[in-house]
Amino acid sequence: MAVKQRRLTKRGSQRREQIVDAALKLFADQGYHGTTIGDVCDSLGVGKGVVYWYWRSKEALFSEILQRTLLALRREQQTRVEAVEDPVERIEQGIRASIDFFRKNPGYLGMIRTAARYDEFAGLVEKGQQIVVADTANHIKEGMALGEIRDGDAELMAHGILGSVFHFVETYFGTEDGAVEDRPQLADEAVAFCLRGILT
Repeated sequence: MAVKQRRLTKRGSQRREQIVDAALKLFADQGYHGTTIGDVCDSLGVGKGVVYWYWRSKEALFSEILQRTLLALRREQQTRVEAVEDPVERIEQGIRASIDFFRKNPGYLGMIRTAARYDEFAGLVEKGQQIVVADTANHIKEGMALGEIRDGDAELMAHGILGSVFHFVETYFGTEDGAVEDRPQLADEAVAFCLRGILT
């Protein structure tokens, strides 16, 4: 979180976003402990006081970027499914939204992967996953009621979909050992794989 809510000038808001962008890239590339406030400042050519004007600590900066990342993913998913009536189609659009989100924002995947490794941030990632699982489980239950989805444990199915999608994304949008070539058909394959496991 920020040090406190300050009314920022346009220039101050722009500087704050520059810091967020630079820190996101460094945290994604170098990890949380591998990145210092000094690294962020050096990448922008500013003194440490500039960063500490907006955030109390590196932990507060990282936490804000992580929460922004999870919120942006959630909004992308909601935007894609909100006007869709059929629950199976909502599940498909949610899968496609997630893959498109990480395709467009590879640094966000690095942030989530990094955060999941540290106790102080893993709870935020877990909370984000619980929200997605609950939403997906609701779509599954609705699909079961309509006879489109086989009977079973909706929450377990939702976890299976989330796990599969995240694994696809991690595998094809880069790993710590080096990027793997992107696959344009990834969304189609992820949808086919996930839906095949739950449809009647």
